[in-house]
Amino acid sequence: MKHYLAAVLLCVTQGLAAQPYGSIVGDALKLGTPNDHWFSARGKQIAYLIDGDKGSVEATLTLSMFSPAIEPHLDAGRIYSYGSFYTRTFYGDRTDVVLVFDLENALPIKEIEIPPKSAGIGHGGMIGLVEERFIGVWNITPAMSVSIVDTADDRFVGEISTPGCAGVYPVDAGFLMACGDGRIQYIRLDSVGEEVDRIRSEPFFSVTEDPVFDYAVPTPEGWMFLSLEGQVYEVTVANSEVQVSQPWSINPQDAEDAVDLNGVPIDADDDWRIGGRQPFAYNAEAGLLVTLMHQGGGQETFEDPGTQVWAFSTKTRRRAYVLELDEETKGSSVELTADGEPLLLIAPANGGELLIHDALNSRLLRTVPEINASTLQRLE
Repeated sequence: MKHYLAAVLLCVTQGLAAQPYGSIVGDALKLGTPNDHWFSARGKQIAYLIDGDKGSVEATLTLSMFSPAIEPHLDAGRIYSYGSFYTRTFYGDRTDVVLVFDLENALPIKEIEIPPKSAGIGHGGMIGLVEERFIGVWNITPAMSVSIVDTADDRFVGEISTPGCAGVYPVDAGFLMACGDGRIQYIRLDSVGEEVDRIRSEPFFSVTEDPVFDYAVPTPEGWMFLSLEGQVYEVTVANSEVQVSQPWSINPQDAEDAVDLNGVPIDADDDWRIGGRQPFAYNAEAGLLVTLMHQGGGQETFEDPGTQVWAFSTKTRRRAYVLELDEETKGSSVELTADGEPLLLIAPANGGELLIHDALNSRLLRTVPEINASTLQRLE
C-alpha cells in the first residue's frame, strides 16, 4: 500500500510540475511593494526576495541550476533571469531561455529561447537591461558573445560577437564590457536591438600585472571597476568615447601615522587583498565603497572569502571603518542598498545566515537564516 501511495504522489507531483503557466489555478500570494531595502539572494536554484528591514523572505523565484543572477524591471512589473535546462537534469539536450517573472506574485509567466551558450556561473554582470527594453545575456562556449532579447515583444533579436570581453553593464543605449587586452568596450544598440556602433577605451590595465575584476558596480554616470591590487576606476561614456577616470587606491602608501576616520591605523603595505565571489559594492548617495578583504596571498587568491569588510568614503578616498568577520561569517559576497541610509549585506562563504548591517556604522541589525546565498543583488 505504501508503494502504491508513493507512486500516486509521484505521478501527481510530476503532473503539476509539467503544467503550462496558463494552467495554474487558484489564488497566488501578492507581494508587497518593494522598497529600497529589498534585495535578492541567489541560493542554488532559487532567488530569494528579501525585505532587509524585516529580515524576512517575501517570495522565491525558481530558476535553473545555471542561473547566476536576476534583472529586476520594477516599472514594468517584471523580473528577468536566464538559465540552462537539460533533458536529463545535468546532461542531455540543452535549452537556454530568458525567464520572465511577474513581480506581483513572483510566478513565471514566459520563457524566451536564446542560443544554448549562456554563462551558467558568475554574478549580476552576466545579464543587463538596456534602456529598460533590451536584455543582454553574456555567453561563453568558450567563445564570448552577448544574446539580445527585446522585452517589448519578448523575442530573441540576435547574438553579438564579443571576443575576449566579459559582462553586460548597461549605459544609455548600450553596454560596457571588460576586455582581456586592458580596455573597456562599449556596444551601442539601435532601436530594434541590433549593434550599431562599437567603441573601445585606451588600455588602462594589464591583465598579467594588475587585471580588473570582470565584476563592476553602477555609479550615477557609469560603472566602477576595481583591480586585484585595489585600484579604483570609474568608466563612463561621453562624446562617443569610453572614458576611464584616474585611479585611486584602497591601500595607498600613507604616512606612518595615518589613521582611518575612526582612528584605526592604516598600514601602508600590500598584505591585504580584495577577494570573493562578489567582492565589492558601492552606494553613490552615501559616497560609500565596501570591499571584502583577506590577509596574505597573491593575485591568485582573488576568489578567497573576506575576513574583513573595509568601508571607504569615495569623497575623501579614506577608509571609514573595518568590520571583522569570523570563520562562520567570512564573506563571499557583499552588497549595499542604494538609498541614503544603506544596508550592508553579507553572504557568508560557508552558507548559513545572511548578515544585515547598518552600512554607515557597521552595526549588525539582523540576520536571515538558512539562505546559503552565493550572490546578492539590489531589487531596483
